[in-house]
Amino acid sequence: MKGKKALLLVTLVFVLPVAMAKLVLEMGWFHKGVTNNGELLAEAVQADWLPHTGQWRLVYALNGDCDRRCESALFQLNQIPVAVGRERDRVASILLTPPSAGVTQGDNVTLQEMDAVQQQDIAALPYADAAIYLVDPLNNLILAYPVPEEETAQITQSKGLLSDLRKLMKLSKVG
Repeated sequence: MKGKKALLLVTLVFVLPVAMAKLVLEMGWFHKGVTNNGELLAEAVQADWLPHTGQWRLVYALNGDCDRRCESALFQLNQIPVAVGRERDRVASILLTPPSAGVTQGDNVTLQEMDAVQQQDIAALPYADAAIYLVDPLNNLILAYPVPEEETAQITQSKGLLSDLRKLMKLSKVG
């Protein structure tokens, strides 16, 4: 009888943690730790039509008039390369505009006109023209930062974008 209790106890010690782990995972009680602040794009999107190959790029597509969100995005595009500091030459900000849009950009933003194919590519993205996209030096769109409406959320997003960019640049051997 003593041997059966010992066997049962040993079995419980090894089986119970596995069963509990399976239960926690299946019930959705475990939240994976993520360190990125942007939304990771599920499928690979190649952006060969972007200039500045070899740099990290912040891309925002302007469609129509510039509202409060757009102004926030333009401010972020202008300020984040400055905030990166000494690695400023590794980052470029690009504003994609429709043909003949009268937009003035800041000192750190490059204007690029979108053709019809590029407009379709942007429209097919998860957030379309309502987000700032982070493009790696190999022309892959990797993260999206939907531009929020509230000012406090915009500030938080800017800090998150800067944090992600610094982390990627530190870990990257490219760009």
